[in-house]
Amino acid sequence: MTSQDHVVPADYVAGRVPPERRQATEEHLALCKQCRAAVEAAQHVYQAQRFSNTTRAFLNFAARTVQGSATMLVPSLRRLSFDSSPPVPEARAERPVFEPLRVLQPRIARGARGVLGLLGRFGLVLALTVVVLLLPTPSGLSWEGHRALAVFVFTGSILALEPVSLPIAALMVPLAQVALGVADTPQAFETFSRPVVFLILSSLFLAEALRKHGLTRRLALRTIVASGGGVRQLLLGLMTIAVLFSMWVENTATAAVLIPVALTISRQVPDPKKARGLLVLLVLGIAYGASLGGMATIMGSASNAVASGFLAQIRPWSFVDWMRYGLPALLLIFPLTWWILLRLVPVAVQRLDIEPARQEVGKLGPMSRAEREILLTMAVAAFFWVSGSFIEPALGLPTTLLSAAMVAVATVAYLAVREIINWEDVKGVSWGIFLIIGAGLSLGETLSRTGATDWFASLITPVVTGPPLLISLMLLIYLSALLTNVMNNTTIAAVFVPILISLARVDPSLNTVQLVLPVTLATTFGYSLPSASGRMALIAASGIIDRGEMLRYGLILTIASSAVLGLFFYALAFLNWI
Repeated sequence: MTSQDHVVPADYVAGRVPPERRQATEEHLALCKQCRAAVEAAQHVYQAQRFSNTTRAFLNFAARTVQGSATMLVPSLRRLSFDSSPPVPEARAERPVFEPLRVLQPRIARGARGVLGLLGRFGLVLALTVVVLLLPTPSGLSWEGHRALAVFVFTGSILALEPVSLPIAALMVPLAQVALGVADTPQAFETFSRPVVFLILSSLFLAEALRKHGLTRRLALRTIVASGGGVRQLLLGLMTIAVLFSMWVENTATAAVLIPVALTISRQVPDPKKARGLLVLLVLGIAYGASLGGMATIMGSASNAVASGFLAQIRPWSFVDWMRYGLPALLLIFPLTWWILLRLVPVAVQRLDIEPARQEVGKLGPMSRAEREILLTMAVAAFFWVSGSFIEPALGLPTTLLSAAMVAVATVAYLAVREIINWEDVKGVSWGIFLIIGAGLSLGETLSRTGATDWFASLITPVVTGPPLLISLMLLIYLSALLTNVMNNTTIAAVFVPILISLARVDPSLNTVQLVLPVTLATTFGYSLPSASGRMALIAASGIIDRGEMLRYGLILTIASSAVLGLFFYALAFLNWI
């Protein structure tokens, strides 16, 4: 290649240089300053175009995803943009760049290879179950308990391998229980009508009311303006919004509506590399914040609902009882997460232009009547969630009239009567979570009824009662947090909580709440793999963060957060506050 044979920048950047000319091209670039400058300019254009395409594709992906969870329509996501870019098309002829979130939409097997893969996953689930059935019955375990172990393996494997979507997999759990003779049909489905199930379902309806009337978007824009453009303040503001909303509504829906806001913010940075660093920081902050907010309340997480359902069977247990421990744990771990994230994720941008967000806030105008009424209604509901158990006896009201589930249902009914939401709005929410929680409770009941829980408890008794309390707490918390990355958190709560309750019955020196709550709250820290939660699956499928980054950042946050959680509950025990 001579000096006159200049490199074509577009071909070089796109990788279209033939292999036989590659070496000559590299040698020419090493000598030709003009060509190097042209290639660098082309690389910036190419990266910017890829980044823009990723942004648009994610908006389309997020819209399709949340349509299965909170019916957040494509036009709602379009309005998050501050510029006049053309809208993301609702339907495209080609295959979408990103697959839908499998936790919310069924996995479809296409072609012979897809069908074989589906059958292979189903076959593996059945094979693992049959292997457990064929093994000799362990010493100290009854015949029914042995079969219940097979149901446990079936549940864990079908939820982990997902040969079908999670809600359908959850429906197969009662089927497996009846087929293996460890429950009859009424027993298998009884837990699907528990109050905590309807509490979580009502929280999804409330999330739809917030989405429909634009409250989440309004607060996000105001947070951007209030931050003054500072990245530290902006991260703190978005994480705070994620925490506050996920305390009361489903946390994956919260993350899904806020991540497009982070995408829009990052698009204000012209340099693609700097924009990506900012985007990773904000998206992780939103995902972690949405997870952490679920610690504070029973309705914040499906695992919380399962654990509360079991605790309510052995002792008086209310909404405020959970908040008494979950909220302080959140207040300790939240600022730690924000601080560590700022030091983990490299961000070259320190301040952003907030004028576009300020203009959007101006366009929104004052709050509508519906927005104000939603906020007031949720404030009243929160008051009764916290104080309902005290008001009932004081006013002579029927028992449980002001229980958390009844208050949630009444709140949704009020919003419907006021025509703030209607059936068309809420019929598209993720009803699958109803089935997942019911299946988790059903599995736990079966393990307890057949004696499998007591058998598990005898195995882990040396781990819990042998070492000092702090060591036992740390072992249980880290085990729960790490398992959450590969197993559904509802299943973890359904298995661990009855075991810990059984342990406390055998050994009066053990405090049930002291064991159950930290293990359940530790399921919050599933940050390392896409399979850990809907939030992590969402950002992994978007392509914003690669698996290596997710694993590295997630493990560091999991280790630090679990340590603080263990120390917190140890301090409560040391002070006799639990």
